[in-house]
Amino acid sequence: MCWGVPGRVLSVEGHSATVDFGGVKREAIVAASDISPGDLVVVHAGMVIGKLSMADFMANVAIYRDILMHELIDAGLEEKEARERATNETDKLLSSLGVHGTTASIQPEAEIMEEADEEIVIPDNAFRRIYKVSLSDTDYLQVMHYTNYFRYCERAQQELLEGLGYSYATLIHRFGLFVPTVETWGKIKGPVRLDNSIEVAVWVEEVGTKHIKFKSVIKNLTSGKLVAECSTVSVCTDTTMMESMPLPKELVEKLKSHMAKN
Repeated sequence: MCWGVPGRVLSVEGHSATVDFGGVKREAIVAASDISPGDLVVVHAGMVIGKLSMADFMANVAIYRDILMHELIDAGLEEKEARERATNETDKLLSSLGVHGTTASIQPEAEIMEEADEEIVIPDNAFRRIYKVSLSDTDYLQVMHYTNYFRYCERAQQELLEGLGYSYATLIHRFGLFVPTVETWGKIKGPVRLDNSIEVAVWVEEVGTKHIKFKSVIKNLTSGKLVAECSTVSVCTDTTMMESMPLPKELVEKLKSHMAKN
């Protein structure tokens, strides 16, 4: 994930602005129009990329409250105490910026999504793997970049195929086949941070003569929460990817052992 950082503009000179991030002042390039001293803005990669309404500013600060809350939970605090402490810290930030208000009543987007979604039932025959998030997986906030949720799902899918005796290398060199992904869908429900342990569960939703549809979910074992779900469709082709080909029949039968039961 990549988020901009909210702050208040102190001064503007040409295409440069001094921005206050709650006591920390930094120079930023102005990459948005009509930026004036006193404006609440969002800064990304050293650039002021836009002004924020008060509601949007508070929502952005609430994201950082949520990140801090989960860090405190990871450190061993109970969720209620962690939320109170994180809210107090972000309220101090607001006060230092001259903003009157509190983030206590603002519900994090990740929690809103969790409440809106139907419960995901992971089948007992799902293939599971546990990984630890490394520094290279994360952005400057040490939160896992959104593309890496897909990467971990793909890694688990490849390990499932390898466990069935049909690794990508085997398919290419022994059978002259390839199974590229042609369709993907995903939703991120919560954060994963540096050094968190995650479990990826993968199962087969559908298998035909020439295609496989995988379903994957990621659980953050550190926070105990489901943080992402992903679906992919792969088709079998020749190694030039010019002609569709039937999957090996034995592979189709083995994949059924990881198919969700309706």
